[in-house]
Amino acid sequence: MTIAADVHEVFIAVIPDFPTVYTNGDTPVAALANAYEAIALALEWYEQQGQPAPVPSAVAQAV
Repeated sequence: MTIAADVHEVFIAVIPDFPTVYTNGDTPVAALANAYEAIALALEWYEQQGQPAPVPSAVAQAV
């Protein structure tokens, strides 16, 4: 996960294992909290759709 400030000092969280999931926050901590919530919602969606969730890159690299 990457968290970086944009030109407006809003912190953007990008989650590479979930290419369509990204979020933001007024602080890095808020962006991180929002990212965890976004990941949880994405996992819930995968489950509802009967789709496998992406394999975390740290696990994929270790295998």
